[in-house]
Amino acid sequence: MDIELETNTESCTVTEEMLEKNIGCGDTETYAIGMMVSLMERSAKQLADRHIPEGFTTVGVMLNTTHVAPTVCGKEVTATATLLEKSEGQFYFEITASDDRGVIGEATHQRVAVPLEKFNQKAKRRGGVQ
Repeated sequence: MDIELETNTESCTVTEEMLEKNIGCGDTETYAIGMMVSLMERSAKQLADRHIPEGFTTVGVMLNTTHVAPTVCGKEVTATATLLEKSEGQFYFEITASDDRGVIGEATHQRVAVPLEKFNQKAKRRGGVQ
């Protein structure tokens, strides 16, 4: 019996602002790994949000990724997160990022559910902001 895994796909069009040379992480005119990671996380967060109560959010606590192919300005990139496991407020994902030429990156990712207000207050206290 096959079990259909739950997925979510997010996409973006690569702009000049997303290129390595323009965000300071490299010299190339290609989509920066940080931008790819952001898209991957967004895909996973949107999927996890379907499983948490109101007043909660999820935060990323682990990401292991590869960026295996370049993408140039103007191309569309998609990130598809697959929910592999959820347990006691923890979510585990496999994520694939692609452009029209194929896979550009892959990741495993973990997110944890937290009460939003309490988390924000704790972060402010830690940062010295009351």
